[in-house]
Amino acid sequence: MNIKQTVLEVSGVEITKAILVDLQKLSSYSGEPIAAVYADNLLRTMRFMRDKLPFDPYTEVVMALHDALVFQNRWIDYNASQYKGVYDLLTSLVNQETINNLSVEDSILTLENLGFDTLPFGVSIDNSLDTDSDES
Repeated sequence: MNIKQTVLEVSGVEITKAILVDLQKLSSYSGEPIAAVYADNLLRTMRFMRDKLPFDPYTEVVMALHDALVFQNRWIDYNASQYKGVYDLLTSLVNQETINNLSVEDSILTLENLGFDTLPFGVSIDNSLDTDSDES
């Protein structure tokens, strides 16, 4: 008996397509209690993508969105048109044959233009500290 195993590789495109389904639902139900179910599934899929494909260019865009959504549960604050904008953005990425660094940068800037804070975990620097003084 000859048993062959077939390993299916997961691609960034396929995971991004799964994300699109939840984004569409989140857009439809934005502001309603059921949106939490779709947001939860969306965030889980995003983390799965990060774990399975950490160096995929799609992952970089998805994780920028992820950070904007999870910081202080801001996914609640975004509206249907913003989610629709992300849906359209990711759809255009998936439809490209390949994406390069410029596409990734442009996509993250588009997220920012849609109102998503893709760098919410920034550190604020206190400029009032005197860093030039000598220690005694």
